[in-house]
Amino acid sequence: MTRRIRGFTLVEVLIALSIMSLVMVALYSSLDATLRARDQIEIESRVARLGPEILDIVEADLRRAWVLGILDDQVFRGEARMIDGEPADSLSLLTHVDSTMTRRVDEREVPSDVCETGYRLRRNPLLPDVRELWRRQSFHVDEQPLENDDHGVYELLHDRVVRFQVRYREDVDRFAEELHDWDASARHRLPALVEVELALEAVPRTVADMASLSAASRTLVYRRSIPLGGHSDLVMRVHAIPPTFTGAGGTSGSTGPGGPDSDGDGIRDSEDADPNDPNVPVVGGDKDADGDGVPAGVDPDDNDPDVPGSGDGSGDGSGAGSGDDGGLPDNPFGGGTGGDFNDFLDDLLGSGGGGGG
Repeated sequence: MTRRIRGFTLVEVLIALSIMSLVMVALYSSLDATLRARDQIEIESRVARLGPEILDIVEADLRRAWVLGILDDQVFRGEARMIDGEPADSLSLLTHVDSTMTRRVDEREVPSDVCETGYRLRRNPLLPDVRELWRRQSFHVDEQPLENDDHGVYELLHDRVVRFQVRYREDVDRFAEELHDWDASARHRLPALVEVELALEAVPRTVADMASLSAASRTLVYRRSIPLGGHSDLVMRVHAIPPTFTGAGGTSGSTGPGGPDSDGDGIRDSEDADPNDPNVPVVGGDKDADGDGVPAGVDPDDNDPDVPGSGDGSGDGSGAGSGDDGGLPDNPFGGGTGGDFNDFLDDLLGSGGGGGG
């Protein structure tokens, strides 16, 4: 007896394929939703980490604010500003945090120990309802450190800032008056407490979905209170006094090591350009006729204090440092190209002519 083997009919095959397709579509939709949720969480967590990182940078600059020996106490200025109804405050100060930019001196790349630093916002050119936060650094301190926003190099900290608000208090006390502006050249002291509020867009948008999504409804807010060192008003009045020594044959407080030191600046009279003036020290023991702090053997014009020498003694500014701006980006606020290369200390280091100062 022969048994007939019956296969699937076309209808049965089509039904099976339909069921499998529905299952695959459901699995794909579930997997796609899971991957999108994972990406969303990763983006939001990245923004959540970025807020404290930006505040860490601001706090480091504030805690190491520089106040010594600056003309008219031009060391700190905070101004309340608004962009499209949202706080977009600016902050400028001198700090002794090592600069992120460097200059080449001989064979080394050298950061600046004291530099001009500032924070400023502008509209995001692609998403006008949020702002960009920029940090400015100028390699050295010039005669008006808080005025020259067109000098230095700007680095973008974040391009989706909703608001940046800074408040100042004269005392570390929650009941102390909250001030919106602070100018150290007028108050002759630093604020005792700086309170910073930073609001960032939670999930970055594209230009395509800008119209349908509002930054304000998707905002992460960070706040930090930063106490500054006390008695800054006294520190601003302090001038460093070089140590004095008792040398052989001399008297205590008036003798440098190895010989007399009449002005007590730590330099022997035999090597001091002006043994009666403690404010005219000399580098390397060479005389300094014009009192600009550059030895005669290095200064191209030792009779003119406005001509500090470059390292090669030629007076053309072609010494150790390089004078170009290294391809630095343009100032986003409409100044020059950043590089503050034409100040007094640059010439001392031997940087040449240069960038958009």
